[in-house]
Amino acid sequence: MFWADKLLEGREGSEWVNDAWTPSGIIHMGGLKGPVIHDVLYKILKSQGKDAKYTYGFDDYDPIDGLPQDLQEKLGSFMGIPVYLAPSPDGNGTFGEYYSNIMRDLLTMLGLSAEIYLASDYYKAGKYDEAMRYVLDHVEDIRKVYSEMYGKEIASDWYPVQVICPDCGKLGTTKVTGWDGNEVTFECSKTLVKWAEGCGATSKISPFGGNAKMAWKVEWAAKWWTFGVTIEGAGKDHASSGGSYDIAHKLIKEVFHKEGPLRVPYEFFLYDGKKMSSSKGLGLTGQELLDVMPPEMVKFLMIKTEPNVAIEFNPFGTQIIPKLFDDYQKAAVEFENNEKTDGARAFELSAVGEVKIPPKFRFLTLAQWVQMPNMEEEIKKEGLSEWARYARIWVERFAPESDKFLVQKELPDVSGLSLTQRAYLKSLIGLFEKDINAEELQTEIYEKSKEMDLKSVDAFKAIYTAFLGKDHGPKAAWLLQSLEKDFLTQRLSKI
Repeated sequence: MFWADKLLEGREGSEWVNDAWTPSGIIHMGGLKGPVIHDVLYKILKSQGKDAKYTYGFDDYDPIDGLPQDLQEKLGSFMGIPVYLAPSPDGNGTFGEYYSNIMRDLLTMLGLSAEIYLASDYYKAGKYDEAMRYVLDHVEDIRKVYSEMYGKEIASDWYPVQVICPDCGKLGTTKVTGWDGNEVTFECSKTLVKWAEGCGATSKISPFGGNAKMAWKVEWAAKWWTFGVTIEGAGKDHASSGGSYDIAHKLIKEVFHKEGPLRVPYEFFLYDGKKMSSSKGLGLTGQELLDVMPPEMVKFLMIKTEPNVAIEFNPFGTQIIPKLFDDYQKAAVEFENNEKTDGARAFELSAVGEVKIPPKFRFLTLAQWVQMPNMEEEIKKEGLSEWARYARIWVERFAPESDKFLVQKELPDVSGLSLTQRAYLKSLIGLFEKDINAEELQTEIYEKSKEMDLKSVDAFKAIYTAFLGKDHGPKAAWLLQSLEKDFLTQRLSKI
């Protein structure tokens, strides 16, 4: 049984699937795994006739606590400000809107079904007010959970709440120091964190209506409690033993006295053994991944293995992307044949809208075709135009040098060819007067080598040297037929 079907087996009642992300930077491809996994679970629940909903939140109330190097000078003064209040890197709208819009576009491309919400809207509309009061009234219980999880005493003046300072607008620099049942006392500290400096203000303020935000681990549990979330996974950075996911589950059970959602921990995508990170330049961004493969295949990549299995994905100078195309096509065939395989199920669940069967044409062969002259009509005739776009991007950005070639305008250095190889090349001229297809031409050039007692490997090496300046290349007949007849005969005559 496919892992997602097994995970949901035997569940009863209505379901609320939730996921969330802080819009504070460009999302790397690993950041798409969560929303895709949650969407697949939601899709299965709906197919079972369940009363289910799927929400995806932008945690735009979180403060800016780090910036890429190129934005530090421009936006450094906004460190500590909630992302929904800080200005956009491009000067249009807010910081949170800028990155949220990028993510929205990616989610749309992937055909995900989630209802989008903003944490700032929820806070300002008072949807967290009841949870905020509950958290402040039960702060001792929360401190106890934290003490047990961290193995150390939590200070008696610590509150899992921060306010937006009315004087400087910062959230990340404020510390709540008391709660009287209506208002919290706070200070905007100059030294609370290393990445931002507060203004030093001290005052009292109501924590409701968007004036304050719960600490995110507490907020996580409060969200489950407030909305009745039944399914929410987490990446390895949060779901490791004793991590924030565990704390949130302990809080929902021991403080809010409610069962937590179904646990769905998922592993990282790795880049040369390291966790992918856009800020560190490790791996691809979500957009870069969608540039080089269709959205269905992106989803297939995310779900074809169980979530708790790490996936190594370094596409630069490797065959990892062509192999994925092969795997996707194999899974499509299994689906067509009604085979009950995990691949067939992953293919089905990866669909964006109606299930579409991909072309039965190897990606690596297509990557060769897009490098040959005069192949556009053949590509169109075979119905490969869409995939050809991905093949071109792969060749340009990712392909190993061994998979790249270029027909040389001038005769390359052929001094290394033997007299027999040179004679063989000249003997091919007559073949281009025949009206034959590529398969027939491939047979003819092979038979020519046998007639001249020339090893086939040396024959094809001669062809590639004469036209590409390399000792290897694509299928020779297809390469030759992509060239103009006059160019062919002139080139071979010069050998």
